[in-house]
Amino acid sequence: MTDPRLFKLTKKDKDQYNKLIENIDPNLKHSILRKVGPKLLKILENEKINILQATLIKDINYLVEILENNPALEVKSVKRILFAFSYFFNENDEIPDIIPDFGYLDDATVVHWIVQIIKRDLENISKA
Repeated sequence: MTDPRLFKLTKKDKDQYNKLIENIDPNLKHSILRKVGPKLLKILENEKINILQATLIKDINYLVEILENNPALEVKSVKRILFAFSYFFNENDEIPDIIPDFGYLDDATVVHWIVQIIKRDLENISKA
């Protein structure tokens, strides 16, 4: 089993990712969303799914639901979600996806970081 605490995002990582998020084109939402299912199926084809992969799948599904069920979602939130998906699609990111047990560690960490931000954003909207 892979411990998600093995991969941490530094302030430098987050700053770099935030710059990339700024450059995401929200108009690509539908083309990016079409890639989510096939990538998730690739994980699900494994006979064994570890806890890290299960959490990643849950977080990706959460982000898909937020994106699809909130047409008035702020552009910055849309960009963050699309970045999370784009990172998830990149098989040669910080830890290549083909590495057994550890390949999705960075994906899970980055996606969960975005989930936490989106939850905070939505909470702030509901309080307003």
